[in-house]
Amino acid sequence: MKIFIGQKPDRQHMSALQRCKLDENGALLDLFRKKLEQTKDALVLAEDSVLIHRLQGRAEVLADFLESVEKSTGILDRVK
Repeated sequence: MKIFIGQKPDRQHMSALQRCKLDENGALLDLFRKKLEQTKDALVLAEDSVLIHRLQGRAEVLADFLESVEKSTGILDRVK
């Protein structure tokens, strides 16, 4: 959550994350979840240390985004 929310959450940013959560078809979140799973699968098979580090970074960003979307409603209530 530290990448997308940080120390001082911005109301507009939290509102944008909340809209992702409230999206009726959920296509964006499904895409991010699918990419996270693909990244984890690739990480298990990776042998090169540079590739492992890149995949770890990618997985961290994807997981952080998904967590930020999930917690956006509570944070938005506190920021208002």
